[in-house]
Amino acid sequence: MTSPAETSETYRPFMGAAEYSQLKTALWSVQPKTVLEWGSGGSTQTILRECPFIENYVSIEHDPAWHARIKAAVTDPRLALHLVEAQSPEPPRRLFNITKQKRMRYRMEGETDPTLFRAYAEFPKSLGMEFDFILVDGRARCFCLEVAWELLRPGGVLVLHDAQRPIYHPILHRLGQPLFLEPWQRGQICVIRKSDDADALTKAPLQQAAG
Repeated sequence: MTSPAETSETYRPFMGAAEYSQLKTALWSVQPKTVLEWGSGGSTQTILRECPFIENYVSIEHDPAWHARIKAAVTDPRLALHLVEAQSPEPPRRLFNITKQKRMRYRMEGETDPTLFRAYAEFPKSLGMEFDFILVDGRARCFCLEVAWELLRPGGVLVLHDAQRPIYHPILHRLGQPLFLEPWQRGQICVIRKSDDADALTKAPLQQAAG
């Protein structure tokens, strides 16, 4: 008998062992039915395989080639995998990594220019869904965090990977009470739980930012 997450190729989460353990602990603590993720990959595949309580898993990816690989690899029927490209493409990798600086500048632009990844960040709004658990681990995380908080159910949990980057700290503290987990190797995990009552004070900063 095969599992619903049977795949043709196996990918590992691009996280240190401690980081994935922290993420898995959060998932099993919440046992969400609905999950949203920005940044498809090994985490998509592994979470679906190891978390049978998930009923719907929405994953957003910006890179067409990577999206095609994950789509071919993960056949779990609970997965809704969406390709939403940026306004302009990321500079390609070249031999000897000669385009690294261009790619780094592009990724930073994605964190500061709301137009570059607007469709990518805001796509989940079009689904008419709320989520019990959201993982932000792709591009334009500053903008994805705001959308994530809007779509997170009261009592739900938001997780950010690579949370050690200072650019994310102001919005994390504005959203709630971030818990920065230790230890970490590749990128720090930060967890924020949304209040059960989802009071208006929590939403007010986002409304002001949108205005």
